[in-house]
Amino acid sequence: MHFTVLLLTLLLDRLRPVAPVESLLERLRHALALLARATWAGESHNPWLAVALVSAPVAALLLIARSALGGLGLLLDLIAMLLVVRLADVLQWAEQAARALDEGDDASAAAVLAGSPMALASLPGGAAARGRTVIQVLLLTVHARLFAPVLWYVLLPGCIGPVLYLLVREVYAAWTRQDAPPPYAEAATRLLRWADWLPARATALAIAVVGNFEDAVYAWRQQSTHWTLQEEGVILASAAGALGMTLGDPRRVMP
Repeated sequence: MHFTVLLLTLLLDRLRPVAPVESLLERLRHALALLARATWAGESHNPWLAVALVSAPVAALLLIARSALGGLGLLLDLIAMLLVVRLADVLQWAEQAARALDEGDDASAAAVLAGSPMALASLPGGAAARGRTVIQVLLLTVHARLFAPVLWYVLLPGCIGPVLYLLVREVYAAWTRQDAPPPYAEAATRLLRWADWLPARATALAIAVVGNFEDAVYAWRQQSTHWTLQEEGVILASAAGALGMTLGDPRRVMP
C-alpha cells in the first residue's frame, strides 16, 4: 500500500498547482511566528511548549481521521504526501538553471538562482560556482521534499511521519528568522537535527551507493561537521565524495 501511495504521489505531483500549496505553507510559517511571540516569556522551556501545542493536535487529528476513514485512509495519505512532496517546481527550477548555465547567460542564471527553492545568503559568481550551487540546492531540496518524507512514511503509521516532518521544517523556517526569539531558533535547530538524523544518513548512503562509495564515505566522515547543520553536511559531503567535486554552504534558509 505504501508503494501505491508513493507511486501515485510522484505521478500526480506535476499536476498539483504550486501556488496554493506555497501560499498555505507561507501562512503556516506566519502562524508559527505568531505562536513564538505569543508564548515567549523569556524562559527557555517555552519553545517546547509551542512545539507541543502545534505537533500534538496535528498528530492526534491524523490518527483519528485515519482510524475513522478505515480503508479510505490511503486517500488521506495520498493528499498528505502531495502536500509534502513538492518536486515539480524544484525540477523545473533546476532545468531552467542548467539551461541558463549551458547557454552562458549570466543574467538569466543569476535571476534563476535568485528564485531558488532555498533562500541563498548570497549569489555565487562564475559558472562553476553557480553550477555547484544548483547541485547543492537540488540535493538538499529533493532530500527534504522526497527522501526524508518517504522514509518517515514507511517507518511511522499513515501520513503522520511526513506531515510532522514537514511541520518541523516549517517551524525551523519560521523560528530562525531574524525577528524570532533566540531560544526558539535554538529549539527549532535542535528539533530539525533530531528529525533529520536518520533520513540524512539514509540519503547520504544512497548517494554513496550510486557514486564513488569509498570517496563518499571518506568525505562523509571527514567533512560533514564543516556545515552549519551537520545533517546537511552528511548529505553534501557524501555527494561531494561520490561525484568528485566540491560543495559549499552558501545559504541558510531551509526549504
